[in-house]
Amino acid sequence: MRGHRSSDTEAAGTPLVLVAADQRRRTGRTPWGRVLVGVVIAALVGGAAVATAGALVSQRIAEGFAVRDATSDTAALARVVVEPALVDAIADPDAPTSERAGARARLADAVAGELRAGSAVRMKLWAADGTVLWSDEARLVGERFPLGAEDLEALQTDRSDAEVSDLSEPENRFERGHGPLLEAYQAVHTPSGEALLFEAYQRYDEVVSRAADLRGAFAALAFGTVGVVLALLVPLLLWLLLRIRSGQRARERLLGRALDAEAAERRRMAADLHDGPVQDVAGLALSLGADPATRDAAAALRGAVSSLRGSMSAIRPAAPERDGLGAALDDVCARARAAGLTTSVHVPDLVEASSAALLAVVRFVREAVANVVTHANASVVDVQVAAAPGASGAGRGAVLVVTVSDDGVGFDPVRATAPDRPGHLGTTLLREIAEDTGGSLELETAPGAGTTWRLRVPVDTEALR
Repeated sequence: MRGHRSSDTEAAGTPLVLVAADQRRRTGRTPWGRVLVGVVIAALVGGAAVATAGALVSQRIAEGFAVRDATSDTAALARVVVEPALVDAIADPDAPTSERAGARARLADAVAGELRAGSAVRMKLWAADGTVLWSDEARLVGERFPLGAEDLEALQTDRSDAEVSDLSEPENRFERGHGPLLEAYQAVHTPSGEALLFEAYQRYDEVVSRAADLRGAFAALAFGTVGVVLALLVPLLLWLLLRIRSGQRARERLLGRALDAEAAERRRMAADLHDGPVQDVAGLALSLGADPATRDAAAALRGAVSSLRGSMSAIRPAAPERDGLGAALDDVCARARAAGLTTSVHVPDLVEASSAALLAVVRFVREAVANVVTHANASVVDVQVAAAPGASGAGRGAVLVVTVSDDGVGFDPVRATAPDRPGHLGTTLLREIAEDTGGSLELETAPGAGTTWRLRVPVDTEALR
């Protein structure tokens, strides 16, 4: 039949893809293992996110603790050690050189223990004009540098503060090489009441070490919490998954029993028709056919017998798993043959596919042939089934390609894609079969060029609604 429609195919043009193949649409068993792994991964990712956020927070907290500790330590050093060791000569430019040297030596002796203990890397004493009055780095003494706004505020308000040192500043050139430093400053006063600024530089690696400790503690807490949650959640999740799966199996068993009961009832009805009315009418037709006067009535009765047998086929259709896909599709085409259409069915002798895939093929052909009988005004309908490898090669992603063609009047394919068109339930059912199996649906048609429907259904489809 396909060989007689080359011109029609050319007229139909490029196939219109109504449903694209998408394995994610396939209905089937829920991959519970993947669900469980996904939950565990989500929990671990969440724990990592919490730990990362906690690390950033702990860094800020550690810096805050370090600044606070440096501020309080420097304030205590300034009040308890530095300020009692100050004399007016240290800040008096008119004082004799010997007195100023003695004042600096006195301050150096007072803080020597702190410097030897390593609690500070550098110490400085500033005048309000930015002159370095004393430092454990003698080369800085007497140099003048502009004081920052924070330094001036500390002098005026008699408060202490701390910040990370900017080692690129010229007054900090001798501190370079010690790594990042934290500088803290505190206002002190000479016996005469003159305000000076005491500044101590501490190593910043203590801040980093403290932040690392906090990060480690927070990460341990975060992942420990995630571990406890997983230990409590996974058994509960497994129990719920088992319950859901058990319910799914129970529904499948109920559906199977319902289908078995329906099939048994269909077989009983078919048997009753065959053993009762069909045999009676067939016998009557045989007896009437012997008399020339009643041959017309006998012919009518024989037509009635054919109709009854067609009804029997519809009531008890061949099952693709029991009777073979070819026999099932031949039964599906009985309606077309009864309507006077020439039908042909081409199916491979061996079709390896799941029962759901075979059922999808039968449903598709049934709906497509019903559309031909109802709408196509055709004289020929051709059904072909072929196996084809998927995109990943034979055996992986393989599909059954089902083609239903007719030589009818055809139609405008745009109508098949219109979302608000009235009727066309058959087209909707064809779409649903493709969508339920994760397959694809193509349409080739044009006015006067016949119609071809082509379904590609994965051979390993597990379930069909």
